[in-house]
Amino acid sequence: MTALRLKHTRFKVLIAIGIMMAFSIKASYSQESHKTDSCGFSKFLPDYVKLQYAGGIGFLSAGIGYTFADHKIDVSLFYGYVPTWFTVDDLHSISLQFTAKLIRIKVSEKVEIIPLNIGFYFHHTFGNEYWVRLPDYYPRKYYWWSPGRNTGLFLGWEIKTKLLANKTPASGIAFYTRVGTRGLYVASKFSNSSIPMSDIIELGFGIAIYR
Repeated sequence: MTALRLKHTRFKVLIAIGIMMAFSIKASYSQESHKTDSCGFSKFLPDYVKLQYAGGIGFLSAGIGYTFADHKIDVSLFYGYVPTWFTVDDLHSISLQFTAKLIRIKVSEKVEIIPLNIGFYFHHTFGNEYWVRLPDYYPRKYYWWSPGRNTGLFLGWEIKTKLLANKTPASGIAFYTRVGTRGLYVASKFSNSSIPMSDIIELGFGIAIYR
């Protein structure tokens, strides 16, 4: 098995493990609170849905996620889309994200501020130009990275409200922003200091609706 194929396999395994962990951990935390649910289905429902603009995972992206460890850890899965306004072809991608929310400030009964979200993500873009395994027409080891798959880090903050909680099934709505970068961008910056910081930073804004 080549190194690129091994990397490809490891990534799939890591994604699968992350998703299974999210389900299993969430199920264990929800077991007591869902004893009245005869089918046991509700414990698998996402704790929130998100809609995000930019942020490195698509022009627009939609995601679902679970929160556990007393709302300190989030695991989210996003689908990202970039229309032909910005690229030759439509781009579709998925992103698995892990976020730590260690600090919470309760402003009032209806407003809570989460000033520091620290996150890590795996991102995969679909399409022939976004290969994962080095195409045959390139010499071996010509690229050490693949355009179709990358990882990144981000920092952000969130304001969570009880907005519309009395009029909808949702418990609240949150607004958030994030700033991040990819491992490839950081490596490129270190090897070429002339690259402006604005070229390696990705800014995003989003809304989350909590169950």
